[in-house]
Amino acid sequence: MVKKFNRFLQLKLHHLLFWIVYYIVWVQVYRGFYKNFNDLLLVTLVYAIAHAGMYYCTQYLLIPHFFRKKKIAAFILSFAILLMVSVVFMYFSIRLILGKEMLANFGENPYPIMAMFGVSNIFMTAVLLSIKAMIDNYRNQRVEEKKEKERLETELQYLRAQVNPHFLFNTINSVYVLIKQDPDKASDTLIKLSDLLRSQLYEFGEEKISIEQELSYLENYIELERMRKGNKLAFELVKGPGLQGFKIAPLMLMPFLENCFKHVSAYSGQNNAIRVKLTREKDHFRAQFYNTKEEMAEKQNLLPGGIGLRNVRRRLELLYPNAYSLHIKDLPDSFEVTLTLTIDAH
Repeated sequence: MVKKFNRFLQLKLHHLLFWIVYYIVWVQVYRGFYKNFNDLLLVTLVYAIAHAGMYYCTQYLLIPHFFRKKKIAAFILSFAILLMVSVVFMYFSIRLILGKEMLANFGENPYPIMAMFGVSNIFMTAVLLSIKAMIDNYRNQRVEEKKEKERLETELQYLRAQVNPHFLFNTINSVYVLIKQDPDKASDTLIKLSDLLRSQLYEFGEEKISIEQELSYLENYIELERMRKGNKLAFELVKGPGLQGFKIAPLMLMPFLENCFKHVSAYSGQNNAIRVKLTREKDHFRAQFYNTKEEMAEKQNLLPGGIGLRNVRRRLELLYPNAYSLHIKDLPDSFEVTLTLTIDAH
């Protein structure tokens, strides 16, 4: 209740301040037209009261009750009545203030000066309504931008939260296999997994992390997978120069790497390979992921497809709008993804 009252009071003070400034401006505008300074102040006050009355009645009565409800005829009629009342008020008030001086300037016929008052009222009401509309539009834009930002942040948190269990699910499967095959290696794998989860918990809470953190995480994951795969897989990681001094969304590259290990071929006596190449060219970071696959295997659905990979597309759209490209080459015996990001060095 107190907060609402304070907001109401603040709004009223803003309006009061506006009309004080409005009055002072018109006093300066009309200064050369009146010999008597008191007459100037009083006549300008009449103008300000008339304009304020026209504006508030139109903005808060006629527009909500008639114009927005498509009652155009009622709106026009009401506005005409309001205009006549305002003009009559101005005419008799100013005549009372100026007396004979007004008659000397405009004569006995009241219609010319009334017409001038009418035009003045219509023009200033239109100007004030336009200013109000622009202010409302700006405020609505700010509110919508704030809502959109909050929605995107919520969605990003949700998508990021999905990445973690997806990775954990895959890794636990790997450890399960190793427990049967090599308990000692399974123990080492759990230690690596602990390090990875610690990174996710304590280092990856920000919207962006350093590329060094992301690459360290990738390399730990690679070691984890190589412990499980052993000599069945030829793996190559190529890192070009300049991979430092910029940030990237956390776990952005992980789903592509997971995808390689998940779908890589498992032929006996043949080359089963994964190649990852990471390079930087000025303000562009490029990550290429390649894996061999079995020709009779199901199509390696990257987009749309598995949970993690589907999330990557959405995260890219949210975090790198118009600043990324994603190319997929799905061949019978291999699968390749090239991701390019526009980066900001820090």
